[in-house]
Amino acid sequence: SFASRVGDGPIPGSSAYGDDEIGACGATGDGDIMMRFLPCYQVVESMRLGMEPHDAAVDAISRIARKYPDFVGALFAINKKGVHAGACHGWTFQYSVRNSSMQDVEVITVTP
Repeated sequence: SFASRVGDGPIPGSSAYGDDEIGACGATGDGDIMMRFLPCYQVVESMRLGMEPHDAAVDAISRIARKYPDFVGALFAINKKGVHAGACHGWTFQYSVRNSSMQDVEVITVTP
């Protein structure tokens, strides 16, 4: 028999979401749990309402952790001004950033 599944990647708002007027968000981790919450969509919409990327990412991760305390996941977000941040649960997470004014890539470590 053949079994298949759809992961979180092709579901808008789950593993990634962006709006050129607001910013963008990406996710990694336990997608089977995270996709139930559309965390990247949540982050972008929270930023639309005025939240900074860090607060928006922490809020979205916290919503998942309340229901699934053992899940492992992380979010990274950037707003249209270039302010970026990450939030994670269940592990230490790293993401990289580089803009036109930087000589090299900067690796950001995010702890739970």
